[in-house]
Amino acid sequence: MINELLSKNLAAAVRSLGKSAENLYELRIRIGKPIAAVDRYGTAATVYRACAEDIEYALNVASGHSVYAVSEQLLRGYISYRGGVRIGVGGEGVRAGGRLTALKNISSLNIRVPHEVKGCADTIKEIFVGGLKNILIIAPPGAGKTTLLREMTRRFSQKERSILLIDERGEVAAVSEGVSALDVGDYTDILTGVDKTLAYENVIRAMRPDMIVTDELFGGEDIKSISEIVRAGVFVMATVHARGIDELKNTSFGEVLRVFDYFVILERVGSPIFLMQNAKFRIADF
Repeated sequence: MINELLSKNLAAAVRSLGKSAENLYELRIRIGKPIAAVDRYGTAATVYRACAEDIEYALNVASGHSVYAVSEQLLRGYISYRGGVRIGVGGEGVRAGGRLTALKNISSLNIRVPHEVKGCADTIKEIFVGGLKNILIIAPPGAGKTTLLREMTRRFSQKERSILLIDERGEVAAVSEGVSALDVGDYTDILTGVDKTLAYENVIRAMRPDMIVTDELFGGEDIKSISEIVRAGVFVMATVHARGIDELKNTSFGEVLRVFDYFVILERVGSPIFLMQNAKFRIADF
């Protein structure tokens, strides 16, 4: 699917590296700079330098030829594309009345492609014994926490449980036209494209889940909602950007840490960092 986002020149440049676009984990496009292509074997750079037309082409395809239609996503720094692809965006912000209203002169893209790695949670198989728990996956960006979250969701999804996945950016399950392209379990309900805070407020009574799964907590309302969910008797599994618990203790996350039963620390090990077979896990205490 990533091939669809590449202009003719850009697709040729990626092929010149001997890499298949469909096997890439990440493709970084910067105007006037070489293209950086990341797959399981590492990062390679093209001789070809990207131009504005390459970025315009990708944005037009990703937005269905209406960049205006994805303006709200652009303000958050990304565009979601089918199959769980997320395109990070760099450019110039436009402010009015003290708030960010638009993003213009887009100069760089980071196209990230999700991959299933079934079995990647086997290192922490003891966490699946004895029923559901409140779990926080802690890892720096790019260490594979969404891949791990997806696999753990699949493992927890069993017929006697109701799992609700709040997939705000569509990266975990990659739902397209109501069908998940990635396996999150046979007994998992998926809510995608909905702000987490709104979802927290409305789904507990309506869907009656045993566990809520969500990616990338950012503090503030997320933290408040997590505490309320656990207090309501629903288990939570989530991820957060950090290198360990100590980085979170003296932040806004400090108060909510005590609601979790397990912390799974995912560290960057080896190259590339995206290959989960190279990942290092450990379960930590508060």
